[in-house]
Amino acid sequence: MKTLLPLLVNLFLSSFIFSENISINGAKLSVEIAESDIERAAGLMNRDYLSENSGMLFIWSDISRKCMWMKDTKIPLSVAYLDQNFLIREIKRLEPFSTSSVCSNSESIKYALEVNQGWFKKNRIKVFHKIIFYN
Repeated sequence: MKTLLPLLVNLFLSSFIFSENISINGAKLSVEIAESDIERAAGLMNRDYLSENSGMLFIWSDISRKCMWMKDTKIPLSVAYLDQNFLIREIKRLEPFSTSSVCSNSESIKYALEVNQGWFKKNRIKVFHKIIFYN
């Protein structure tokens, strides 16, 4: 039952998380939105797979230095920290199961975008590229 509980919690939470389509430097991505404390805490934990052009956009109400970690996250990820204008300020690697915090250098962060490790490089996405939302 202990191993089934995290899976059931994620399935329950995922039914409340909505997704958006975004574009960055011409690359399209479908992102789940994590804006509540519970959604941000669960993040991409306990998932076995993240499809190639998918990710999770974390949204905070405040602007500050942000930190991410990979506790119970199996998938190698990259994170982009974004400012209030949806401009990428930093891109960093996240390693599976790491409990070390990976923090932004900037204190002007409002969003974080997690994708499969290497997705930003493959799509030539760099600092100061902007997220554009579309239908």
